Amino acid sequence: MSSYREDLAFINDDGFSDFTDGTLPGVLALLRRAGVRNGLVVDLGCGSGRWAAALGGAGYDVLGVDLSSAMIRLARKRAPLAHFETGSLLNAKLPACDAVTAIGEVVNYQFDPKHSRAALTRLFRRIHAALRPGGLFVFDVAGPDRVPAVVPASYWKEGPGWAIHVEVDGNARSRWMTRNIVCFRQDGKGRYRRSEETHRLRLLDAAEVAAELETIGFRARLQDGYGRFRLYPGMRAVVARKPV
Repeated sequence: MSSYREDLAFINDDGFSDFTDGTLPGVLALLRRAGVRNGLVVDLGCGSGRWAAALGGAGYDVLGVDLSSAMIRLARKRAPLAHFETGSLLNAKLPACDAVTAIGEVVNYQFDPKHSRAALTRLFRRIHAALRPGGLFVFDVAGPDRVPAVVPASYWKEGPGWAIHVEVDGNARSRWMTRNIVCFRQDGKGRYRRSEETHRLRLLDAAEVAAELETIGFRARLQDGYGRFRLYPGMRAVVARKPV
């Protein structure tokens, strides 16, 4: 399944950065309140590096991982002091670290064909093992209520030199959702090229995820947002701490 190729990576960074930018202050505050004021943060699904740049500016070391090579190229330009790797979060090497983040429905996306509920559990266990005592795992999940009340639903958005059409389909009972995305981006000659991607998400019950994290050894709680930033309908934030 395609994963943020060049045009969609550019459009996402240029036209949809309000989500990432909105979450930054709240997630930074979570880290500081937990006593994680420096050290290494592993950012899974790092995208175009906006969070990595903010972390670096706040004094943290950063390892960013993303399956999209186009996103990684953008991230390296935005946060040149951070380290980035192209690959799946499911098998990314996790060094000893002080925090792990996965912001923006990262754990829901089915880009890796090996993604499964069991694979996600194995990832959670590896994160717990990699975190130092007192370390924090902060992420959000899209739940069944993320599916629009009437499907398919669609929207159109334009920006300087680009446009995007997204059609959303899904089934809350079966816990899946897809976004069928058509991008139009202007080339250097003033013409527009078209590209398409389909993103499939496995929807997760946040309470079930939190309970599983507790079983693994975390202390987990759910939130409706990060600081003052409220998550979109059907999303919950999970804040899990490894006990000291």
